[in-house]
Amino acid sequence: MILRFRPKRPQWRPPDPTEPPEGWVQPWWAERQRDPNSTAYAPQRSHYRRQVGDEEFTASVLTNTIGRTWTLIGLPESGERTAVDPRGMVMPGVGRWSIDWWVRAGDEWIFPSRSANVRQRLIDSMPVVETLLRVGGGDVIHRVAAARAGSSVGDALEAVVVEITNGTAGPIAVALAARPFGLSASEQHVGGDGFNNGGRITALEVDAQTLTVSSGWERTVLFDRLPGDVVSGAGGTDCADKLIAAAEASTSAPTADVSVAIRGAAAEVQADDAVGSAREQSVSVECEGGLANAAAVFPLVAGSTLRMAMLSRAARTVRVADAVMPPAADAFATLPPAERVANGWRLRIDAATRLVLPSGRLAEAALATRASLLLGTRAIDERSGTRGTKGTMLTLPPEIEDQAEGDDLVQLLGMVESGDSDAIRDLAIWQAQTQDGKGCTTSLGLPVTGSTSILAEHLLSLHPDPALAEALGEFATSAARWLLTQDGRTEAPWAIREGLRADYRMLRRLKADRAARELRSAAMSLPQQCRVDPGVPASAERFYLDSWGRLRWETLADAPNALDEDRRLRWEQCDGALWVHAAVPWAPTPPFVMPEAPDLEPAQLVVDADGSRGCDMMATALLAFAEARPAPARAYRRLDAMVSVASSTLNWPTFMHPQLHTGTDGAGHDLRVGGLFVRTLLRLLADVPDDGGHHAAGGHPSLRIAAHWPASWLGQPVEVHDVPTRIGKVSWAIRWHGERPALLWDVVPHDPAGAAPSMTVPGLDPAFAATEWSGEALLAPVPAPAE
Repeated sequence: MILRFRPKRPQWRPPDPTEPPEGWVQPWWAERQRDPNSTAYAPQRSHYRRQVGDEEFTASVLTNTIGRTWTLIGLPESGERTAVDPRGMVMPGVGRWSIDWWVRAGDEWIFPSRSANVRQRLIDSMPVVETLLRVGGGDVIHRVAAARAGSSVGDALEAVVVEITNGTAGPIAVALAARPFGLSASEQHVGGDGFNNGGRITALEVDAQTLTVSSGWERTVLFDRLPGDVVSGAGGTDCADKLIAAAEASTSAPTADVSVAIRGAAAEVQADDAVGSAREQSVSVECEGGLANAAAVFPLVAGSTLRMAMLSRAARTVRVADAVMPPAADAFATLPPAERVANGWRLRIDAATRLVLPSGRLAEAALATRASLLLGTRAIDERSGTRGTKGTMLTLPPEIEDQAEGDDLVQLLGMVESGDSDAIRDLAIWQAQTQDGKGCTTSLGLPVTGSTSILAEHLLSLHPDPALAEALGEFATSAARWLLTQDGRTEAPWAIREGLRADYRMLRRLKADRAARELRSAAMSLPQQCRVDPGVPASAERFYLDSWGRLRWETLADAPNALDEDRRLRWEQCDGALWVHAAVPWAPTPPFVMPEAPDLEPAQLVVDADGSRGCDMMATALLAFAEARPAPARAYRRLDAMVSVASSTLNWPTFMHPQLHTGTDGAGHDLRVGGLFVRTLLRLLADVPDDGGHHAAGGHPSLRIAAHWPASWLGQPVEVHDVPTRIGKVSWAIRWHGERPALLWDVVPHDPAGAAPSMTVPGLDPAFAATEWSGEALLAPVPAPAE
């Protein structure tokens, strides 16, 4: 592949910016992957040719294949995502550059990316990342959170706030370093202007309390005080080397307090000096090769906190001196601290579905994944929407080029199912308003009409709103008109088929029976791969593999009675069916998903089909979701296995190393995996299958609660509040009287005049059944499991 840049010959040939230069303080993944003494040693490189002007040369790429692990943070209903790596390095936006943090204690600089004394966690399981660096007998605490300023500054001011607290007994120095490093160090397109090869900074400036970084666009960073020192580098020079040299020089003439040096000079700032004594001159660095770097150094006495605010891209060209931007002091006064941000997230989560589960990692992961779902409610550049075709996802870094069909639809459906409906309601309205004259809805330039219809129908099914249904009626009609003209090349066949089914259901909901009949008739004239009879309940259709091993979706009359039990099913054959099952709320369980059978227990973590990328966490999550109905015990065990290998910040990469439990490919924090995790858990706790309106005998819809009860939950109370289902909001609780569980349940029905559900509790008492909207009962004894 030849990567062609704009023809401009550089003054000098820079080292390749795709990988951290040798000898520099590098990101955590590169430090491990390059160190022969590390268990993660895997210095794999690929090569490509690059042309600059008339000259062509070969460059090497150190691809991140062992440390694709990070944590995404952001704000609900905001298009920006920021990644935090396992050592606290912060990468804004798509990660073209980063802010690292270094600590000097005594005469030594400590770099978290190289230190083993680092721990990381979430605050209250919310998207607020805390990294602790052990120094002496205490911790230096680094916290990162996305925040929105208060009304005195204006609600438009959004920022990523970094707080560093000196929890040690003595003074330290903290360096906040702008680094030309990214997370992936892999090739990716950036707006047609070239390639983003893992990270670059072409220019930066430190002026008083402001750092401005240019890496294709400008980003403004504010400090809550003047830096004591500024150290810079460009080309092959790492500013960290100057800090180390200054520290070594200071050992020959030690002072009473911690001191640091400006650009390697002899000038010193004592840790207890007043802020006003720091230099206010500006420092500018330019590097055509993209390796500009600088560190602002701040003395920090014991117990004090340093704050930094990385302004959103919307404010990237704004300077503090401009009239539209407040002074730094005002901005920090209104940007909430990290703990208050975590409290705000928790209040929002508890306002929807609330789960009170036995304490442990699974309960914490449920909270964390619930919160991460809210990071996917708006696309980049305000072009919100679901994704129904392969391409760059809306909620993940753009280096993920080959996504399965469905993309973030499975994540947005999780928001609907966990009670966070307001954001999806706004998204559906936005998509309806942006529908073109042909009825097509797009996201990032690609048609997503079918998946948008699916999302809108599921929203109306679980959260009925007559006004919203009326508003979306015209959208459904126009969307159906567009989908009926497609042949499976513009939109995926499954999206056409199921989008038409969703439009049919929405028209029936509005009592537009004539339009629904016309849609049903027209749908039957489509090509076979897109054909659907919207009036046939989904339970009458199944996936199967034909004689060539291809996935099919046909009526039972055309499907074989059973699969050959000895057939070897590869995951690349089955993933399509699992994706559609997760992306279509009324899709039946694929027949190759085995029912509960103790002698046929599969591996709990699915291994990548070709074995080269370790554990396929996406396939594992998809399979757990599909197993939740036919094999709930196995689905729970698969969730438990996922929790056991989750990162310290309770998330999963797309692919995971089986021993190191770090990412090997795909996204370092795959929001879809978390979305499927919480959807599977909710399906185990309260489930009303979608049968297309055709209820069981007696006309009572089926409601299954507590499909599986783990042995570790015996004797422990559990509460489930306001799980949205097709029949209403379901709440239940279990209290224990010795070996006998007492069940209390309450369903707030969408239609109080409708038939009450036929409720079962198979995980605790398979013989129990009730047909009431609410009640209480003492279930059969549950003996403790044998040792």
